[in-house]
Amino acid sequence: STKGELDKALTYLEKALAMERENGYRPGVANQLGNIALIHSAKDELDKALECHQEALAIYRKIGYQPGVANALGNIGLIHSAKAESDKALKYYEEALAIHWEIGYQPGAANDLGNIGLIYSAKGEFDKALKYHEEALAIHREIGYPRGVANQLGKIGSIYGTKGELDKALKHHEEAQAIDREIGYERGVANDLGNIGLIYSAKGEPDKALKHYDEALVIDRGIGYQRGVANQLGNIGSIYRAKGEPERALMYSVEALTTYREIGYQPGVASALSNLGNAYVRAMQMRMTAPRAAVRDKEVAGLAEKAIEYLVPALAMFLEMGIADGPRQCLWGLDECCKVLGREEFVALCVRAGMSKQKAEGLAEARPTAAE
Repeated sequence: STKGELDKALTYLEKALAMERENGYRPGVANQLGNIALIHSAKDELDKALECHQEALAIYRKIGYQPGVANALGNIGLIHSAKAESDKALKYYEEALAIHWEIGYQPGAANDLGNIGLIYSAKGEFDKALKYHEEALAIHREIGYPRGVANQLGKIGSIYGTKGELDKALKHHEEAQAIDREIGYERGVANDLGNIGLIYSAKGEPDKALKHYDEALVIDRGIGYQRGVANQLGNIGSIYRAKGEPERALMYSVEALTTYREIGYQPGVASALSNLGNAYVRAMQMRMTAPRAAVRDKEVAGLAEKAIEYLVPALAMFLEMGIADGPRQCLWGLDECCKVLGREEFVALCVRAGMSKQKAEGLAEARPTAAE
């Protein structure tokens, strides 16, 4: 939906909420609050969405309507997850799951299981995550919900990709894409294409990866899904970085960062900062092979400084949010910068970018200086 359509929907829902409040019909109030929260979520207004879901939860608890309680708990978990507050999200998902099992509502249980799997993936506990996603997949197949089947296949594929089992990953993502195309779920198709691109990138086939990312980007732009747009821009930037085209990598990474910041998606901001920093690292490495040593040295140091400016805040964000795989790429880029700058300058630049001196010195001590 476009922003205008979302705003129009919000106006109607707020009028409906006012009428329900006036009538004193509490289930109606809770229901409209949940609907309004979904619009705020779609607009990436997460704090407003959270407030609505919490009010709905309080009403459902007061009237003793367990399906509503479980649904509100799951929605609150989704908001905390989007805010990268994984431990809070997990608590709400587990509480929702317990209620869904108790009342025998399988679609709800499957959603909760999948959401719990995502949290464990973010924490780097991939085998645990796989168990939850496979359980969710089995339920979706059993109840005949193809969108849920495709979604869980995609999540399982992503875990296999992270574990380095690339052929298994590709099989799951392609099966997910076939289902999403069959049911006409464009956002799912774009996501599947992006995931397939990631696998081809990991297999060392950048041109195939780029083809899938470009197709996904077109779909995400067409449906106005900004987070998807930013994801694909970041992926395309990473491919150009790997292909030794740092200027194009920077262009895509900057656009990804801008988009993530606009929608307030912090994990994406961290990822884009990391991609930007490493694009400067790649440019630095290429510049080191250029002729005219004196000019080269000055430019190399400038590129390293730019890289550190992005990599330090990215690393801090990844660590704060507990995103397991994020720090690795940042640390690689910082290590490359340390190689060419030497300990003293490296530490000074890291401190200027916001890192504590003790931590910067620790990173520098972990490797010899460029002069050595």
